[in-house]
Amino acid sequence: MLKVKNTIRRFVSEKKAEGFLDVAFKILIVVVIGAAVLIILNAAVPNLFTNLIEKISGELTGINVLP
Repeated sequence: MLKVKNTIRRFVSEKKAEGFLDVAFKILIVVVIGAAVLIILNAAVPNLFTNLIEKISGELTGINVLP
């Protein structure tokens, strides 16, 4: 637990933007690649997502979360 606290303190106290830019670019790359994969899957198998949504909705219709 002490190691985590020290890591967080060091991360917050550092004023360099290197780490922030690296993380931002990594997140941006992952989002772009994920969107491209979804577009390719949707073009290759257009009924895949509609069938999945219908199956999940059919399973969840009888579930009451609130009493």
